[in-house]
This record gives sequence, C-alpha cells and structure tokens, in this order.
Amino acid sequence: MHRVNPFVIFLIKRIGVLLVTFFVAITVIFLLPRLIPGNPLATLLYSLVAQGAADPEKLKAVERSLLEYFQLDRPIYEQYINFLTGLLRGDLGKSIMYFPRSTMDIVARYLPWTLYLLVPAIVASWTVGNTIGVVAAINRGKWVDKLVLPVLAVLQGIPPYIFGMYLVLVLGVQLKVFPTGGTWSPTIGPSLSLTFILDYLYHYVLPFLSIFLTSLAGWGLSMRNISIQELATDYMDYARTLALSQKKMVKYLFKCSSLPQIVGLAIVLGWSVAGSVITEIVFNYQGIGFMFWRAVQSQDYILIQGFFVIIIGTILLANFISEIIFSIVDPRVRYAYVGA
Repeated sequence: MHRVNPFVIFLIKRIGVLLVTFFVAITVIFLLPRLIPGNPLATLLYSLVAQGAADPEKLKAVERSLLEYFQLDRPIYEQYINFLTGLLRGDLGKSIMYFPRSTMDIVARYLPWTLYLLVPAIVASWTVGNTIGVVAAINRGKWVDKLVLPVLAVLQGIPPYIFGMYLVLVLGVQLKVFPTGGTWSPTIGPSLSLTFILDYLYHYVLPFLSIFLTSLAGWGLSMRNISIQELATDYMDYARTLALSQKKMVKYLFKCSSLPQIVGLAIVLGWSVAGSVITEIVFNYQGIGFMFWRAVQSQDYILIQGFFVIIIGTILLANFISEIIFSIVDPRVRYAYVGA
C-alpha cells in the first residue's frame, strides 16, 4: 500500500484549519458591525442634507431605497447568505459612505499607499535590527553591547503611534523640519512626476521613522538573544578557533540565527495592515488603516467587513506561509503535526 507523503498530510490539515478559521472569522466580522447601535445610513443622509436635499419626504424615500439596496431591511440570515455568495464571487459590496463606489475600488486605491509605507519600513527594520542584534551578541558585555542594549530596550517599549506623536511634536511642530501629517500636499495630485514623488517622500519620512525605529528594536533584541544561544554551539566555537574576522563571524552568525526571524517577518508583514490603523491616524496618512477608521466612525458595515476580510486573509496567509517555511526547514514540525 502506497504511503502518503507526510508533507502532503501536513498541507491538507493546515489548509483545512485555515479555511475553517477564515470562515469563523468572516462570520464574526459580519455580525459585529451589525451589533453596533446606530443607523449606518445616517452619515450618507446627513451629507445629502448638507448638499441641500432637506425635504423630509425625499430623505425618507432615499433612506427606504438605500435600505432596500443594501438589504439592511432583510433578516440577518439573508444578509449573511448574500454576503457569503458575494464573497465567493469576489464582490465585497458597495460602500455606504462612498456610495456608489465598491469596496474593492476603495481597497485598490488606498491599500498600495499602506504597503508603500509598511513593507519598506518593516523589511528595513528587520535587516538593520538583526544586524545590530548579531553585532551586539558577538560583543556581549563590551561597550557596543552596553550602548545598543538600553537604546533598543527603550525603543521597544514605545508603541509606534506614541513615538510618532513625539516625532510630530519635535520635528514637525517645534523644528518644522517635516510636515505634521498628510500623504502629500493638497495642491498636488498623485502622479509619476518628480514634484509629486519628492513631496510624497517629504510627508513619508516621519511615519516611516516611527515604524522603522520601534520595529528595529524588537528585531535587534530578539536577534541578540538568539545569537547568544548560537554562539554557545560547537560550530561557532570551531569558527572562533579559526580566528575568523568579526565581519565573517557576523555573516555566519546571521545565517545561523535568522530562521526564526524570517518566520517572524512573514507574520509581522501579515499583521502589519491591521496594525497600521493608529499610525495612519496619527500622521493623517490616507492608507487602508485610515479609511478603516473612517468606515468605523460612519458605521459603514459594508466597508468595515470588506476591510476585515482583507486583513484576516493577509494574517492567515502569512501564518500559513510561516508554518510552511518552518516545516520545510525543520521536518520535526510537520511530523509532530501529522502524528497529532
């Protein structure tokens, strides 16, 4: 009898868990906004009043039409079935706040700006932080380690949005070196022109630094601890007996210690979109996190659940990829899971 490859069994089980988790998560996502008190159409109706459509009869007719269009007058189980069928078609519905724009259009417009900010900041912090951690471990107890360790410890204890507020206060308000917020200047629209790129980078510096410096601290401290353990192994003792230069020692130690950090990077990248909300609010940076906050404020059910589907999907996918990487590199992981 042909035996199934343990890795195939591992994949099937993990995909099954992934699908069940995603189903439970989107069900909770669907229910939570609908449990919030208030009228999700209120913001849209108020905007119509501001535009001069103040006739009560017309507003009531508009509200009835919108309730019917968004199916908010239907039983909740019907709304749920329609939500699932739309999700299977890749249709996340139309936003209430930005009607008639679809949720996918809004995600496609604002998600890239979040990725432009988060991915370079996280990857740069991972690279620099891990390098600093390895150098500190090799020089454990020396002046380099004594200088780096307290700085990293302080930075790690500060949330990115709090650190961002300090950056805005010092570099934006007091020194006026950088703008206090915004994605770009109001007088300039997105384009590939040099003027726009320079203006965008000018607004980009502070939010980038707030994420880069605080993330760097976590990577640096964890890499230092991992590297200290690796330095106690036989192969690193052998490397020291060869009298290798510190540059080569850093290179070899980085390779040997980086596996847990690579897995951590995949997880952090998956969670980063969810964690961008407060940072984008602090800097008024109009990415997906900022738009999610506006959707919550206006109780835009459709937009909220659409954003959450994207966020949950990226988190689960990142965790799945990290588990696959771990199982490939360390077979004990997949054999233990198959045995369970």
